[in-house]
Amino acid sequence: MIRFRPLKLMTVAAVLAFAALIVLGRWQWERYEEKAALAEEPVPEMTIASYQPIAGGIQFVYGVRADTREQGWRVFAPVQYGDTVVFIDADFIPDVEPPNADEVRVPALLRIGAPISGASIRPEPPAPLTLAPRPLQRLWFAVDLAAMGRNAGLEQVADYYLASSYVGADGRATANPFALAPGADRLPPERHMGYAITWYGLAMVLIVIYFAYHVSVGRLVFTGARRPED
Repeated sequence: MIRFRPLKLMTVAAVLAFAALIVLGRWQWERYEEKAALAEEPVPEMTIASYQPIAGGIQFVYGVRADTREQGWRVFAPVQYGDTVVFIDADFIPDVEPPNADEVRVPALLRIGAPISGASIRPEPPAPLTLAPRPLQRLWFAVDLAAMGRNAGLEQVADYYLASSYVGADGRATANPFALAPGADRLPPERHMGYAITWYGLAMVLIVIYFAYHVSVGRLVFTGARRPED
């Protein structure tokens, strides 16, 4: 037989905590499924062959590289492409301190007029807790093409930007680490799976602790069944 006399306050708290852990685990698992699906979708590519760099219009967007985890500033250089202005994510300055906009030149690849190829990306709206931009210093903490264009005095700015390869000081080109599929971010799907397992695991540990405590204080007792008297 089992005799169980649960502590009321502890039971309410345990139920609420268990529900919260299950919700968190489910949310992380859904993010894992979404990102696993996004990882299979190709990022649309585009090539611009005829364009004209726009001097003095460079803007800087804070970012953390997915490949090296370096913090720094992405260099968004505008180019005139037909009747439209297109921002090119053309370089990365690995420094937490903001760059001096007056000292940053148009990336060499754009100055020589070589064709630009890369992922064509339409940015999503900034997250709720994104830091406010600092237009006077041309600093942004999320890609906002319209606002960046206005800040540079440009009109007819495209609603997409081109994430081209980054060319290092040694002349070698590396894939743009920010060229992600729409809806994706830098956190890999496997990380979300790990978080989901962690939340579900904590929920199971909570149940074990809850019943173990009641056993330790004598509120959950397991007794053998009485045998009927002869």
